[in-house]
Amino acid sequence: MTILHRQAAAFVGILCLAGPACAGSITGWDGRNVLTTTDDPKGGGFSTVYDRAPTDAGAISHGRMVFDGVEAVAPGMRIENNAPPSVPPTPGNVDNCLMASSSASCNSERQSGKRYKLDQTGAGSIDLVLGHDPAGSGFVAPNNGLVKVYQKYGNDTGGNLSGFSVRLGSGVGAGFAPSGIDDGLRIIDYGASPNNSQFSALFANGLFGPVDEEHPLTGYFSPDRAGFSLVLTGQDSFQSAAAFGAYAPLFGDWLSYTQAPTGYFFDNDGDASTDALLVAHRLANGSWVQNRSLAADGSVVTLAYGNDGTAFASLDQLLAALPAGLVGCAGAQPGQACLAGEGAIEDLAKFNLTFGIDPSGYAGDEFSLRVTAVPETSTKLMLALGLLAIGAARLRRSRD
Repeated sequence: MTILHRQAAAFVGILCLAGPACAGSITGWDGRNVLTTTDDPKGGGFSTVYDRAPTDAGAISHGRMVFDGVEAVAPGMRIENNAPPSVPPTPGNVDNCLMASSSASCNSERQSGKRYKLDQTGAGSIDLVLGHDPAGSGFVAPNNGLVKVYQKYGNDTGGNLSGFSVRLGSGVGAGFAPSGIDDGLRIIDYGASPNNSQFSALFANGLFGPVDEEHPLTGYFSPDRAGFSLVLTGQDSFQSAAAFGAYAPLFGDWLSYTQAPTGYFFDNDGDASTDALLVAHRLANGSWVQNRSLAADGSVVTLAYGNDGTAFASLDQLLAALPAGLVGCAGAQPGQACLAGEGAIEDLAKFNLTFGIDPSGYAGDEFSLRVTAVPETSTKLMLALGLLAIGAARLRRSRD
């Protein structure tokens, strides 16, 4: 963009502060620091994010977008503006969102594949550059320009992580500059008690959570939610604070995929496209714990939570105790409930991260969304400094 165009964009951005009809809009994901590759016949693959152009010498990556070629396609993330409302309309409909590059929409039902999958592969920053139109071209009134972010955030570093931060700014890598105060770009502040669907970092409901319309059983490890508390550290940033729920007491810091324990799964609906139910898990000493019982008719009953279920010294003993009428999925008829077998409990290494961005008054033609995972000691120091900054800002406002 030329200097003249930038000045015009800035002027339009100022005018747009007058009302929502002219709110600035995100136009797409800029791939200047991204290398997208596919690695299977279905079109699945990765969009690896670097700290500079991928072809530049010394380019480093700390994360990547993941897509399977079925639920989400390359490059893995997209912006949707003027999203159609749910049918029938329900509370919580949004106008715009950052989401997976899938067939779902911002207001599609839960578990519809809305969340883009971002995996942290190193303890550093991932900079997603987003194009921006200060004029909000194409908006349909009463679109207010606010953007909901649907992210699934995974740990693929090979080691534990205990915190993360999100910050808005410009540039990538060493050239990243944090967003300025009152520049028209901000993280949405939902108040002291936001809904889980607004501002939250939550592990899967099927592992930690109550019964709801999508989950007929309480969570396998706990009937209560688990995740990270979030704290705003300024207009343009937030970070994780203390973990809550049963996750940390059972597993410690945020696990990597390679550290996720093995589970035994049951396909209760005979549909390979839906998630199988976890019925037992293996402990570090090789023994097994069964928290859910199975009946010959395929019904499932919760026995216990955490590590308090029926104990077995080995997998063979666990399998011998299962009803004789159940069959493995390889030999099952279509739609027949079946034993899906062993597998890593990958949902222990990722969680749903939900937040909002307001770019409606921003005059620039692009900005960066920086996601950073840090070690435990750095997380605690970062939180302390962030809280001090918040206190100082509040003190300054009280004196004005």
